[in-house]
Amino acid sequence: MRQLLRLAGLLCVMPLTACGTSLGGRHPDASLLTKCERPIAPSDNPTDNEVANAWNDAVEKYLICEAKHDALVYFFNGDK
Repeated sequence: MRQLLRLAGLLCVMPLTACGTSLGGRHPDASLLTKCERPIAPSDNPTDNEVANAWNDAVEKYLICEAKHDALVYFFNGDK
């Protein structure tokens, strides 16, 4: 989980710049253009551990998706 949080943090601070409304031939990193992963759903009659694992999975995937979104916003809008 710590590695995923570090990855999310790195994606947030990627040094991306924008040139007004024109991208000037720049392209966002391909990893930012992938769809967000859906969390793993627990089974029909989950144990407490399965519920906890599903919750952790959902939070981790959300944080990664949020970081990718933030990096794309920064890529297109810059420091505005």
